[in-house]
Amino acid sequence: MKRVTNIGAMRGFFSLSKRLGSVFSVLLLLPIGEAGLSFAQQDPQYSQYMFNQLSINPAYAGSKEGLSTAVFLRNQWTGIDGAPKTETITIHGPMRKKKAGLGFTVIADQLGPKKSIGALGSYAYRIKIRDGKLSMGLRFGIYQYSYNYNLENFYKDPLDKYNGYNASVIVPTADAGLYYYTNSMYAGFSATHLYSGRLTSVDNLNGTDSQLSPHLFFTGGKALLISKKLIFSPSCMIKAAKGSPASADLNFSFLLENRLWLGLSLRSRYGIVAYTQFNITDKFKIGYAFDLGINKIGRASGGSHEIMLSYDFKISKPNFFSPRYF
Repeated sequence: MKRVTNIGAMRGFFSLSKRLGSVFSVLLLLPIGEAGLSFAQQDPQYSQYMFNQLSINPAYAGSKEGLSTAVFLRNQWTGIDGAPKTETITIHGPMRKKKAGLGFTVIADQLGPKKSIGALGSYAYRIKIRDGKLSMGLRFGIYQYSYNYNLENFYKDPLDKYNGYNASVIVPTADAGLYYYTNSMYAGFSATHLYSGRLTSVDNLNGTDSQLSPHLFFTGGKALLISKKLIFSPSCMIKAAKGSPASADLNFSFLLENRLWLGLSLRSRYGIVAYTQFNITDKFKIGYAFDLGINKIGRASGGSHEIMLSYDFKISKPNFFSPRYF
């Protein structure tokens, strides 16, 4: 694979920065409509997704060309009762002939009275295109949602049918995605919850059931060689859910001495994220992210904390930089 030259890197940087900046500026100005109040984003939020995208895109399976495992532990809006807490485990790798990849994801998420556990299996088929590979992925799985509205701490109307409501439902889900990557860039698009399963067993008075809503994700990034000891990687993610306004992340990551990642993210309608990842060895890595929200709930909390641990088996030595590091 060809290394990126300094001249090519700078041209790529200015071109990518201009495009990402335009997209991010537009998304910052998107209005929050009334529809945004009726559907919340149901998928967990991650801050270090650029280092492992399997949770949001099934086509990512096998892209590291070796067996890869990761654990995410996220505690959002610390200090606020009922704030989101997420634990995620991913494992993926290529099949023997390496044209296909398999992945498995377990996601445990808690938000107030709602708890969910998901088990998802991913399959990706990859074809070589010039210097990169295009991966097409599908994912199927189930979520178990449980509700305990007795945990809610506010006035309850005696006539409210949700009083004392405790239930558990199992909902199937189906996701699809595309992921193209070379040794210096990546771009992905995915859609989750293509099957809108019902989430409650209580009929809604207006006739609309609570359901899984489709979520859309677009990710893109570029690795730029500044010097032998410094790599700069701008990236972005745009996400949207049915009935909810789109949001965007603009990320700036630096890899020092092929060992330490330092990064900063700007997240529309939320705030900023500072993150770091340390490559203890070529295979074992540990990362940490701190989110500082500038919206009302973000200012009222102690911020959000996220830890990521990853281990890669049989991965080749990093004699070149690649989006497989993300």
